Amino acid sequence: IYLFPTHPSIYIQFHLSWLQDSSRFLGSIAPMTTTMMTTISFSAILFILLSVAITAETNDSGSGMARVTNVMVEACKNASGYHHELKTMTHEFCLSTLRSDNRSVEAKDHLELVLVAIDILKGRLTTANHNIEKMLEKAKNGTVPMRDLSICKVYYDTTMRIVNICDDMVKDFRGDKGRLKSFELPRCVDRAGYPVDECWFGLQFDMPWADALMSENREIDMVVNLDYAFLAPYDVSD
Repeated sequence: IYLFPTHPSIYIQFHLSWLQDSSRFLGSIAPMTTTMMTTISFSAILFILLSVAITAETNDSGSGMARVTNVMVEACKNASGYHHELKTMTHEFCLSTLRSDNRSVEAKDHLELVLVAIDILKGRLTTANHNIEKMLEKAKNGTVPMRDLSICKVYYDTTMRIVNICDDMVKDFRGDKGRLKSFELPRCVDRAGYPVDECWFGLQFDMPWADALMSENREIDMVVNLDYAFLAPYDVSD
């Protein structure tokens, strides 16, 4: 049995009603000075209630999403607004993507966060490939959808192989102490985007009705762009 409402808006309405009744009662039995003090107290209590409600609403809306850390904010600040082949990265997309994986909170530095972002890309690719496989089961042999879906699957498989290589490169990167040059990191991720774009062209011209696949493809492309934006500062030739 719930004795009190749990949603913030209901919580405020409940206490406002109680406070208004209390104010009317106090106003009827006290002089003007008391009424003034009651008004001040009412305002103070209302401020506290609103603060609590806003905090509760924020926590509720963020359920299931990782909290935001300084490392995440700084990374998205640097990545946002970055232009790559007419593609712009927004701060909102950056944070929402990172918050979709709780491991983002555990990242202690920028490169650890990059590894999480790469894993997020792998997850999106795996999901997209699975969806294509399900559509291939229903597609008829010798048709345009069969051809384009099969080609997209090859492209996504290729992208996954490239991303795995990039993942290993980031893990092995030792800065000036290693053999791997810094510019090789972002350029590896950049190569991962080409097969994704090729899949898009086929879907756009031959399967414009496949909205879900096209939307999924564009989201993968945006995550590739995000990973590149994270590594863009390393794109400096020695």
